Amino acid sequence: MNLQHITFNKKEPMYPQLSRYIKKLILADELKHYEELPSRRELALQLSINPNTVQKAYKQLEDEGIIKTISNVKSVVIVNEETLEKLRNEMIEVTMKKFVKECQTSGLDFQQTIAWLTKLWNT
Repeated sequence: MNLQHITFNKKEPMYPQLSRYIKKLILADELKHYEELPSRRELALQLSINPNTVQKAYKQLEDEGIIKTISNVKSVVIVNEETLEKLRNEMIEVTMKKFVKECQTSGLDFQQTIAWLTKLWNT
């Protein structure tokens, strides 16, 4: 697994960004069920970040039931259809909130926003 393509946004803490990125890799089927993640230290070195940042991201994913730490040694991806559906819904919600906010900022009303959504849906 190569996580070197992540670019961090300085406006938000790194660990939720890393957590989201790992979720996207799972949804894209680039990380598979029971695939081992890099160690915290290894990933921190790859990304030139603090190992505590990786620890927080892994902890968040573990709390959500997306990864499992085995014997405090390695972390593996745990995915099933329920987890995948939850991740898809979460990612769609984030994307749609950005879309709605952009429409509101641009001065579009609800009907105009729906018109844009319909137009994009049909392309």
